[in-house]
Amino acid sequence: MFDLETCVAFITNTTSKKLANAFNERLIPLGITRVQWTALYFLGLQEGISQRELAEKMNIKDSTVARLIDRMEKEGYVTRLKDPSDKRVTNLILTEKGRKLREEFLPEGQKMSEIFSQNITKEEFETFKRVLTKMVDNIS
Repeated sequence: MFDLETCVAFITNTTSKKLANAFNERLIPLGITRVQWTALYFLGLQEGISQRELAEKMNIKDSTVARLIDRMEKEGYVTRLKDPSDKRVTNLILTEKGRKLREEFLPEGQKMSEIFSQNITKEEFETFKRVLTKMVDNIS
């Protein structure tokens, strides 16, 4: 008989939610959410990324990223620019305030990664990544 508690999808989903919630709880007292942190991370990697590309990288819907960027634009972290070669595309640029915020909070991701991976050897982590990759390959 099927046991949900031993189902790989259930285990990984539950774990992912717990890790995301822990990271969010660490960031909220600092004045930023995990979702904003993630957006800042990707916006800093690629100057002028489109809203659609950001949504894809963050694995969220276009409408969700649009609302996120609305808030971040109001807070002065990002500006929207129409792509000169395609007016249907909106590119995103970090403001100076956004770059400073990213620089300030980027180390929080490293800290959480270190907390999450305590007592896990490099070999165990490599095995973990290989197994997850195989699982994703299995559904492709």
